[in-house]
Amino acid sequence: MEQQKNDLTSAQYDAVKHDAKRLRILAGAGSGKTRVLTHRIAHQSNALRIEPEHVLCLTFTKKAAEELRTRLKTLGLDSPVTAGTFHALAYAQLQTRWNDLRLSRPPSLLENRRRLLGSILPERLSFEVRESICTEIDWATARRLTPETYPEAAGKAQRNPPAGATQICEFLYLFFQEKKKRNLIDFDDILEHAIRDLANDADYAAGRHWKYRYIFVDEFQDVNPLQFALLRAWLGVDSSICVVGDPNQAIYSWNGADAKYLENFNAYFPDGQTVELNENFRSTPQIITTASSVLGSNPSLNAQKPNGEIPTVHQAKNCSAEAEYIARRIKEHRLHAESWAGQAVLVRTHAQINQLEDTFARFSIPFKAPQNNGSSSETHASPYGSDSVTITTFHAAKGLEWPVVFVAGLEAGFSPISHATSVPSLDEERRLLYVAMTRAQNQLHCSWSRERTFGKKKISRKPSPYLKEISYSMQTANIQAADGQSLRKRIRLFRKQIFPVATPQSSITKQKKSLEDWRESKALAAGVNPRDVIPDEAVEQILFQNPQTRDQLREISHLNDFTAARYGEEIIRILSDENAVKP
Repeated sequence: MEQQKNDLTSAQYDAVKHDAKRLRILAGAGSGKTRVLTHRIAHQSNALRIEPEHVLCLTFTKKAAEELRTRLKTLGLDSPVTAGTFHALAYAQLQTRWNDLRLSRPPSLLENRRRLLGSILPERLSFEVRESICTEIDWATARRLTPETYPEAAGKAQRNPPAGATQICEFLYLFFQEKKKRNLIDFDDILEHAIRDLANDADYAAGRHWKYRYIFVDEFQDVNPLQFALLRAWLGVDSSICVVGDPNQAIYSWNGADAKYLENFNAYFPDGQTVELNENFRSTPQIITTASSVLGSNPSLNAQKPNGEIPTVHQAKNCSAEAEYIARRIKEHRLHAESWAGQAVLVRTHAQINQLEDTFARFSIPFKAPQNNGSSSETHASPYGSDSVTITTFHAAKGLEWPVVFVAGLEAGFSPISHATSVPSLDEERRLLYVAMTRAQNQLHCSWSRERTFGKKKISRKPSPYLKEISYSMQTANIQAADGQSLRKRIRLFRKQIFPVATPQSSITKQKKSLEDWRESKALAAGVNPRDVIPDEAVEQILFQNPQTRDQLREISHLNDFTAARYGEEIIRILSDENAVKP
């Protein structure tokens, strides 16, 4: 235990030795969450508070489960713990249950529900519409919705599938019936069947609760309603639970994940306690400050590394020039002793990868990139074996890190993605970019293209609105480079090149005072807090984007439609009046 104390920070050690029966560990990016989780299991075991054979560790990937078991073994834990994904552990439970019951014809696993859905959907539907229907059915089943409950839930979530809610209900019903007819279960059914068995057999549930009485959950912000329902079924009256997660890395709502279970932990576990890990050991202060600006807030993480290089933003003439710029920079880093494997290029969509692959092949840069099915493969032969540059998406990069990271294609339409129109989806786009940027350890390079080719068409592009926020944050924070160089001159030049009509700082100051005075008067009249009129984040976005029309005002992600409609004219008038006043 003394060695553990020496290996951990005081905050990490507090999380490891905390004796709460229901514990939430809020662990920011690069704060060592896996380290804390494994050390907590080892510590609690050595202190005889838990028994490893009664531990159940839930992860979201097979790789994460293997990493957890390896680390526990390194920490000297003699008895193995049970670790795996929700689906793997639930399926093992079902198979044991079926054997015990001696089922003559247990269900078969449907590994590809797209194929079965394809046989149900009308052939006249386009590929895009068929895909959207499949996605909508994925969304519904992850939330345990039926054809009867789907319409109301979809309406509340502002879902708008091309096929329409009525048809989705019909296809959902046909999908359920076809699985039943063929005696098939898919991955969501695995969880539903596991829940049903525990609910219908009290003795069986009691035995399960005794077997796994200490439950640990990694990446708890990624739990969806179906997984949470299974987790509750796995928890007995005397069970303990420890969850680890970060609300700022909640990026899977499209797949059903709901961060409310992490954020409102005490609502679900009233006796729960919380420990926060706010020290980042991965990235330089410059990277942390720049990435945090995307969230519209000051850095909540304290960077523990010394000052490093200033993050850069590159504007390219077209997508080919952007890819060549990245390739040249990667080769420069390679000449200065940075390995190929120490560098990564992150993009928002799979469609952006092909251009990079072609360019890297021409530049003789070894790389690995995901295939269309999402699996990773080395698509350009490397004489260095595994020493190759990673090209992958923002989503796939979660949980990984590299010394040098290039975030490419930061354009409106990619970041935020064009189909993100609601406030929750736009907020998630911010978190997604934050996740991508915080993968960088020492250097972060962002880029975008003024023109991009889609098929045979060349389309003019605009910079991501997040680039303006990043630049403003860097300027006001006045980050210092490792050699003490100020960023102000560089950021002013960047803003002039990309956003030539940027509002002068003196005008921003006047606008901010006018907006805050107006907000204060509205709050006093209504007897509410000024933030209830318009959030601080919305004020900052308004000052940045300087909207002059209602349509432009609706682009403010932290301003809901009701507020924009109610106060839109007054806000625009305030901005117009101040724009007319010379600083």
